[in-house]
Amino acid sequence: MLKEIAIGRIRKTHGVKGYLKVMSFSGEYDHFMDLEKITLKSKDQSKIFKIEEVTPFSGEILIKLEGIDTPEKGKLLSGWDIWVPREHAAHLEQGEFYHADLHGCQILLEGKVIGSVQSILESGSNDLLEIKTEKGMKLIPFNSVFIGGVDTENKTIELLEGWILD
Repeated sequence: MLKEIAIGRIRKTHGVKGYLKVMSFSGEYDHFMDLEKITLKSKDQSKIFKIEEVTPFSGEILIKLEGIDTPEKGKLLSGWDIWVPREHAAHLEQGEFYHADLHGCQILLEGKVIGSVQSILESGSNDLLEIKTEKGMKLIPFNSVFIGGVDTENKTIELLEGWILD
């Protein structure tokens, strides 16, 4: 399991002092309030920042980072992902998973490996697992009709209905 996890993305700047609007990947924002530092990542770049302030704003949050004091400096961070140690991420309820934990899982059908999760696509009602199989890429709805046991420790996901791959 990853020791760090992405919890959100810098959307854009707000105001003239370098505040940044943040989109939470979980839709929850409480876990941002206790953060003291974050790692921002964009492609092959990574920067660690100390947080000066986190404040609720219109159903989202604003973050003020040390050293980011102008909209121009803040704009350079738009689109960067916010990474934190796993213990600072949103709390998961039973049956909930971080997308990062599903990525790379082996898909098992009747105990046999038939593919692996390449990505997770967000859709209206259910996320879709993009699976790489011998027959190419397939999409499987991530719901209880098609998915049985999920074991993130052993990186396996049980597929209940094989016909969905046809």
